[in-house]
Amino acid sequence: MSLNDTADAMVAKKTQLLEQQFGRYAMRSVLAGVYLTLGTAFSAVMAQRVENLAPGLGGPVFAMFFFIGLATIVLLGAELATGNMMYMVYGLYRKTVAAPVAVKLLVVCTVFNLVGALLVGFALGFAEAFSAVTDSSFVSTLINKKLHKDPMGLFVEGIVANFVVNMGMVGVAVLKDYTAKFFMLMFVIGMFVGLGTEHVIANFSLVNIVGFSADPLPEFFTASHIAINWTLVWLGNFVGGGVLIGLVYAWLNDTKALYRD
Repeated sequence: MSLNDTADAMVAKKTQLLEQQFGRYAMRSVLAGVYLTLGTAFSAVMAQRVENLAPGLGGPVFAMFFFIGLATIVLLGAELATGNMMYMVYGLYRKTVAAPVAVKLLVVCTVFNLVGALLVGFALGFAEAFSAVTDSSFVSTLINKKLHKDPMGLFVEGIVANFVVNMGMVGVAVLKDYTAKFFMLMFVIGMFVGLGTEHVIANFSLVNIVGFSADPLPEFFTASHIAINWTLVWLGNFVGGGVLIGLVYAWLNDTKALYRD
């Protein structure tokens, strides 16, 4: 199948499920938040252990393990808002989805991704692995830095992060072998995490993990900082994944030339 065929099929099944069986679509979105938060939590625990042994190496460990959550989402068929940004814009260009439906899907998916992150964050608040989290722990320091970034930095880093994430999504769409998809995600996703850029659903995960476990909370862990981060990063993610990947690849493949994905 070409990328056009894959994108058309993905848009059709996502929008059909949303419109005809809302509860099932919502649950797939919740599962994406659950999977990503579990993967983020595991990465944070591994990073903290390495950081305790070799200060400065926790960040690279976190970056290289982080892909697990996203790979699980892709392989188990959950619904992630930042990946759907690419598909909805692709569908808008090809006129396979109406704008109101695309907007509705992204809003619903985002909200229920947050629900999934909240549920796992709450559960992990009772877990031994997070019983000793303070404002100086690896995961607390990480989210504190993110919440302290200036607004333009959040927006631009949101663009970069979801551009990279959807590089992986395009790779997954065109690759046939599951092993190839796995390794594609491992190294591509590690890029955006290692660069410290901003992904809104990952930030849902980090905020809920820290919010339910850290004592005391980090300095910039406030409602206003969290709201600004989530809003500007979501918008940046839409530009990076939706416009710069979804729209560009839709245009590139809107041709009769042999050079198509």
